[in-house]
Amino acid sequence: MIDPGDIHEGMTVKDRDGRRLGTVSNVGDTHFELGQGSPARRDYMVHFHRVERVQGREVFLAAAPTAVPPED
Repeated sequence: MIDPGDIHEGMTVKDRDGRRLGTVSNVGDTHFELGQGSPARRDYMVHFHRVERVQGREVFLAAAPTAVPPED
């Protein structure tokens, strides 16, 4: 797990393949807000457990879990 203290407002957020998703707009105790657009059109709450790594001023997110269809 990453150290939440390594994540700061203004950092660039990317997916695990390096595609830019937005920037960190606010940091809470268990999550940060991912802002998209300028001014932000939409903010998403991202829990720290979704962070794969922090490199310099970039936050990389782990792949989203795949939904499992319900059994019949």
